[in-house]
Amino acid sequence: MALPATRLDYRLTLSDAERGVDVRTTLVVAQHPSETREHVTLRVLAWCLLHEERLELGPGLSDPDVADLWTRDLTGRLTTWVECGTADAEKLRKVMQQNAGLKAHAVFSDARRRDELLAGVQQWRRLPRSSELVVWLVDPSLVAALSASEARRQQWTVTLVDGHAYVEADGAMLDGPVDVIRPG
Repeated sequence: MALPATRLDYRLTLSDAERGVDVRTTLVVAQHPSETREHVTLRVLAWCLLHEERLELGPGLSDPDVADLWTRDLTGRLTTWVECGTADAEKLRKVMQQNAGLKAHAVFSDARRRDELLAGVQQWRRLPRSSELVVWLVDPSLVAALSASEARRQQWTVTLVDGHAYVEADGAMLDGPVDVIRPG
């Protein structure tokens, strides 16, 4: 019998003045038994970096063929696809080809994995059908520090300013740069 997912609750206060985002919510994350806390942390940070109406967490590692996060419009059309931790250039290209106008994002804390994706993307002749690709690199020490907590309930205050993330996590003040690349 398969092990069940672990429920993690993140009480988030998110502020991103550049995008006009000011949100207070509880984000419930199902951590797959084989999913690392670092991957969960990247999923939560990606939710903060890309927050928009209808942004949802995917099933995580329990279904490798779907996104870690996604957004659908009111007709059900896929509009945003987010991969965290790893991303395959060929898989992203296919998803972008099948969903015209899709905004695809890859969020990493490992520069080597980011560079592998960018090398794969360079093999494309052009981005598929009016789609957009954005590649993010979150400071690995920030992700490591946030991942260190084993608590199932956490409270984060996240402030995003000029390519930098400031996070107060259960009383600890953490921060780190967030780099963005838009290939194409």
